[in-house]
Amino acid sequence: MTRRERLYNLIEGREVDRCPSGFWIHFPQSCKHGEQAVKAHLEFMKQTDTDIMKVMNENILYDGETKIMSSRDVGKFRGFGRKDRIFQDQMEIIRRISDCAKAEYPILATIHGLLASAFHETGFAGNFTSMGYCLALFCRERPREMKLALETIAETLMEFVDCSLEAGAEGIFYAALGGEKRYFTDEEYQEFVLPYEKRVYDYIKSRTKFDVLHICKSGIGFERYVELKPTIVNWGVYTNGFSLTQGSQLFSESIILGGFPDRQGVLVDGSREDILKHTKQVLDEMQGKRLIIGSDCTLPTEIAYDRIRWVVDSVKELTVWR
Repeated sequence: MTRRERLYNLIEGREVDRCPSGFWIHFPQSCKHGEQAVKAHLEFMKQTDTDIMKVMNENILYDGETKIMSSRDVGKFRGFGRKDRIFQDQMEIIRRISDCAKAEYPILATIHGLLASAFHETGFAGNFTSMGYCLALFCRERPREMKLALETIAETLMEFVDCSLEAGAEGIFYAALGGEKRYFTDEEYQEFVLPYEKRVYDYIKSRTKFDVLHICKSGIGFERYVELKPTIVNWGVYTNGFSLTQGSQLFSESIILGGFPDRQGVLVDGSREDILKHTKQVLDEMQGKRLIIGSDCTLPTEIAYDRIRWVVDSVKELTVWR
């Protein structure tokens, strides 16, 4: 099968020749934009032999100047659109990758989710683990204004979806934050996050059948995401202690993407034999279920591509044995 046939057969519930694979990394700073970004994506796919071309998105929704430091600044949240350089730069990267690779790889465009994008707009990107609670505080202190801000961000994300697909992507990788139980209570999540998140995700599903929900971070209330009904779902198995089997039971109609820890463990420092053994354990655990083998989250920038290739080769080898 071609990579595209393998993926879409899996999505449509038809027979596949083997389990597809999907891994991704953040490329070095010099390869995050322009021609170098295009080359880095193509070289990654060539060396790893994975099935899905995920276009990374370093064009976060931020104007480069604003700082939203307290609830008094909530009015500074704004929308973006296709006229903004952020959109144009990302569309150009997707377009050029698509021109080079669409015939060979199904292309997945990255969209940072509702709360990830809201946090980016504060000007403190990269610090969500320590500062993400501020969004919940803003919602408690300025509920009406924050609902308007989240509505605006949702509209921005839907336009970003359109632009990504127009540029040549076939699917959307939606990286969601906000499921952490230490920030929003269940009631707050239902009021402030889910209505806008669901609106965006429903829109994604109306535009493509190739959608991936990535549930980021730890301490997650996974039941918060069930209503999104993702076609493919991915989360931190090892950081949350929430297994592939548990996920396949909760997201019973979804394809599961995962199996390997991302920042430490067998894929990062194990031998080739260790990786083969772990791959077999994952395939055995998920036998009879729809699976894309991958990792909890984005792999370290410095990881050797050969290690990812060992997973792909292990899947091929194990498929022959079965």
